[in-house]
Amino acid sequence: MSKVTMKDIAKHVGVSINAVSITLNDKVGVSDEVRLKILRAADELGYINNKKEYLSVLAKSHICVLMQSYYANTGHFYSSVLCSVVESAKELGYNTLLNYFEDDHFIVPDCLLERKVAGILIIGKISDEHIDKLKIYGVPIVLVDSTSFGNSCDCVLTHNKQGEYMLTTHVIKKGYKKIGFFGDLEYSFNFYDRFLGFKEALIHTKVVSRENVDQYTQKYSFIHDIEKYVLCHDVKRIEELLLSKQLPEVFVCANDSNAFLVFQALKNIGVHVPDDVGIVGFDDTPLCEMVVPHLTTFQVQKELMGKIAVENLVHKIHKKNDIPITLLLSGKVIERDSLK
Repeated sequence: MSKVTMKDIAKHVGVSINAVSITLNDKVGVSDEVRLKILRAADELGYINNKKEYLSVLAKSHICVLMQSYYANTGHFYSSVLCSVVESAKELGYNTLLNYFEDDHFIVPDCLLERKVAGILIIGKISDEHIDKLKIYGVPIVLVDSTSFGNSCDCVLTHNKQGEYMLTTHVIKKGYKKIGFFGDLEYSFNFYDRFLGFKEALIHTKVVSRENVDQYTQKYSFIHDIEKYVLCHDVKRIEELLLSKQLPEVFVCANDSNAFLVFQALKNIGVHVPDDVGIVGFDDTPLCEMVVPHLTTFQVQKELMGKIAVENLVHKIHKKNDIPITLLLSGKVIERDSLK
């Protein structure tokens, strides 16, 4: 089989050989759109693997996007974040290489092994252990809707504590006194932060004293060993959990997925929403409109989160020694019909 040439790349893309040469030698003279097409074709045709001197040029135009495969399989709200990431990267002249991973079987993507990317965007939850494996390659990393206590990474996420504080305060103003939190605190930093905001709202509005808040939440909340049932949509197990203790007047849920499962479980055991028990979620995903009555929630700025994350990564690509920063985005309560 004959080796791929610049002429082959030019024919494949429909441009001149000169345009290919300008692109591969990182010179001005072609548009960002054409540049990306040429680089993508050169990579797909195997030209760059045979001409390692062009790897650095390819890397300058490519961003690796990592996301757990679970989020792709569930229609999760990260799809909105991902669309924003792809569009924002394109506007800045970058091509995105999407790679899904399994949390319990992490594999470093080929594009990183082959040094074909300038930076990494990680959407959603990832362990510090996996971040350590990625940092070995020396390219900038930005976490989207996640943070790390063990690694100094740039992060863009919702102000979860503030958001849940605002949402819980909204619930209290509706007249609810017996308020439970539903969400697995061990599952993610986001859930834990939301729980802290929930507790602070209870204390600040004098629903319960700081000395008694833990006893109060233990009475009405479900905060451990839950997410595995949510991930596999095990409504029956959620029903059993809800029947195991006294129900609150309202559930403040860690996210819309949790709220959706609680809604279904309550319905199955004969509890009506909102007449018997109210529910609120967090994220403002399409799930909120899939239940009747529609779900009150906290709106996360998904598109803005993706856009800012890309801008931060591009900044880090050009200034690698900058101190990592964490950006917290505010949101707003979206009131629907799941509260009395």
